[in-house]
Amino acid sequence: MFNSYALLEALPSVREPGKIIGPIADLMGQIYNMLFNLLHSNNSAGSLGLAIIIFTLIVKMLLFPLMVKQQKSSFIMQQMKPELDKIKAKYAGKTDQMSQQRMAFEMQELQKKNGASMMGGCLPMLIQLPILYALFYLFQNAYVYVDAIGNNYVNIANAILNIPVATRMEVFQPFAQEFVDAYKNMAIIKDGFDMSQVNDVVMLVGNMKQGDWDVVLQNLGTQGVELAGLLATKNEIETFLTIPLVTKAGLGFPGIIIPIAAGATTWLQTKIMNMMNPQNMDPSNPAAAMTKSMLYTMPIMMGVFSITMPAGLGLYWTISNIFGIVQQVILTKYYRKKFEREAAK
Repeated sequence: MFNSYALLEALPSVREPGKIIGPIADLMGQIYNMLFNLLHSNNSAGSLGLAIIIFTLIVKMLLFPLMVKQQKSSFIMQQMKPELDKIKAKYAGKTDQMSQQRMAFEMQELQKKNGASMMGGCLPMLIQLPILYALFYLFQNAYVYVDAIGNNYVNIANAILNIPVATRMEVFQPFAQEFVDAYKNMAIIKDGFDMSQVNDVVMLVGNMKQGDWDVVLQNLGTQGVELAGLLATKNEIETFLTIPLVTKAGLGFPGIIIPIAAGATTWLQTKIMNMMNPQNMDPSNPAAAMTKSMLYTMPIMMGVFSITMPAGLGLYWTISNIFGIVQQVILTKYYRKKFEREAAK
């Protein structure tokens, strides 16, 4: 029998996050693992999903100062609209490059003078991109970052290796070949894949779907009793509201709920943002057309991405949107009243 705990630190991942995203993934993996362990010690069911929700709240709180700056800049831009319109009128009909450059310069100087920034709305999204990339690797290789999942996968691999060689190869060979074909360009597969090595079997375990395990257990019969118990634990750890979080959401039920929720909340957040910032809907605003386009393209993009990504990532994005909507509403009301009081004075 292999020593499960001694192997955890040496477990290989199918996908490597790289030199830039890797440290971010490691840091977030440590934070997420602590959250998961805290929740899992009190209640094992749904801990993975609950940890994602709390983790998302932590990320949104860390980004909250940027949200405040973004909303303040948005209201300043609204207050500056008459001055911006004067600059546009000044250069109306002048399409030569020099005039356009001067107009852009004057508008930038006005924004700078009043503490507004056109890039303010993009900054929170840009900062979230490396977080999203890192979370993709975290959920794609959850057994590397989350101790409970890693221990469970090693125990499953041990149980598989306890099955007689002939039976093991007959039952698992089709899934092993599918795994090798899917990742044949990865360095770790190029080095060889061996169904007698626990680390290689762990990677296979992380790649197999629920339907695959149903076939395996059916073919193993009485030889799969130990494996069935470990798979029940795996399902309990990785499932949140009946949705497996470490595998692709896909188009089937209930996984498809995640892409639908990700797309719908993205649309709702964009819609509310536009409603609370009239400048985004102003036809004279050069960015209005792009903003209107994003209202439909972003939800579709996030929905499609969520289908092909681990469901845990889609859950993170959905919860992030919900928290973002709440922040947007609160900050918009606050700054609207604040600027109205200052205007009254």
